[in-house]
Amino acid sequence: MELFGLGYSWGGFPSLALHVNLFDRRVTPPPSGGPVLRLQIGLEDVADLIEDLERGLSAAKAG
Repeated sequence: MELFGLGYSWGGFPSLALHVNLFDRRVTPPPSGGPVLRLQIGLEDVADLIEDLERGLSAAKAG
């Protein structure tokens, strides 16, 4: 992924992605279908973000 940075948002404007571990949560049951990503959507163009996500997820799925 090119437009998404990795990390937590501290009130900025860029889009960010972060792998989330839900196994230590009590409110949400653990995922059963793979990893969970938390997305912070910034001010970039929506079509560019969607395209970037599609490319990144396709690459991750391909291994």
